[in-house]
Amino acid sequence: MSENTITTTTTINILIVFYTRYGNTARMADEISQGAKEIPETKVAIKRIADDVPMDVISKNPEWAKIVKDLDEKYPSNSIDELVNELPQYDAIIFGSPTRFGNMASQMKTLWDRTSRLWLNGSLIGKVGGVFTSASSVHGGQESTAISMMFPMLHHGMIIVGVPYSIPELTETGSPYSPSRIVGPKADRPFEDKDIKVARGFGKRIAEITSKLVQNGKDKVGIKVS
Repeated sequence: MSENTITTTTTINILIVFYTRYGNTARMADEISQGAKEIPETKVAIKRIADDVPMDVISKNPEWAKIVKDLDEKYPSNSIDELVNELPQYDAIIFGSPTRFGNMASQMKTLWDRTSRLWLNGSLIGKVGGVFTSASSVHGGQESTAISMMFPMLHHGMIIVGVPYSIPELTETGSPYSPSRIVGPKADRPFEDKDIKVARGFGKRIAEITSKLVQNGKDKVGIKVS
């Protein structure tokens, strides 16, 4: 048989790394993951940044303590140093953080501040990336928080993907920059169908674009079979 160059399906690996205090960002991570998995040969890892609030403080609030217990069971927290070391292993990375005065949470900022070695080595250049967030109120800083998380990504040479208006629900929730939700002043507002559709549509788009880029890179090398 003569040699031919063929294209085969390639598995893509996506990391969703997030910080959450009351679980809203975690739920968004789940929905984004579900959307990404709609694309064949997509594997998604979900990693949670460890909180820095002492347990003796959390335990004084039984409701908060239960939330933390449930989060620990479903998403065992990872240290920032562990997460930084893992970032280059993935084809796409999606970062999630609640708003903190119109900016990302300090825990997420700390993660980025420890990526100097990755920047020096160009370890994240060409990786696909995206963000997601939530806030307690309308105009509570969702868009500025999303954009604040993009700045380090640009410095690292990542390819940023947003949410397209081909997802109709984007006119009701989220923004072109990212999926985002209003969680209410007590962070207990339930998810709505529109929030889920935007989050899943975003995850699917990340996976679609990542798959095309990874496959294109492989095709340039070419696979020879006899």
